Amino acid sequence: MSTHEQTARNAEIVRRRLAGEGTAALAREYEVTSTRIAQLVRRHREKVGEIPARPRTKAPAKREKPAERIRPRLRKVELGLWLCAGGGAFGRGETHWEAYNRWLKAALAGHVAAHFAPHVPKPAEPEKPYAGPVTVVPGTKVASRALTLPPAMRFAMERAGLAQTRLLTLGEA
Repeated sequence: MSTHEQTARNAEIVRRRLAGEGTAALAREYEVTSTRIAQLVRRHREKVGEIPARPRTKAPAKREKPAERIRPRLRKVELGLWLCAGGGAFGRGETHWEAYNRWLKAALAGHVAAHFAPHVPKPAEPEKPYAGPVTVVPGTKVASRALTLPPAMRFAMERAGLAQTRLLTLGEA
């Protein structure tokens, strides 16, 4: 199908949909999805100005980009001697490759040393005691309260005990 035919088909779909025909019937007839018909109608209404156009958004980045890229500078400093410098490191050599390799080794060593520097932990704040309805003082053990059933549960238990025969346990047999 050529672009002209497709444009004419899309215009016909939009015209018939705006005239009131059902999306499902149009989708079957033109062999497109109902979602595509809704997209065509929405685009038509945006162009006419019936509805505001939705701003286009970029897809989020797949991964984080490196924070900073160091670009080394190579230059010939003396006859037969090259210097490569950048990012706080430098390397000298008889060829530009040798200077670059020495710079790379020094730059990586500096980066790794900074990355794996010993971490100084922040001093921990002392734990504040709980200030709720019951204060638990650190270092003391609070005795747990004995299990007590609510009154409704106790009454239900008494009624069940009166209605049922007593169950024999292994200790009573």
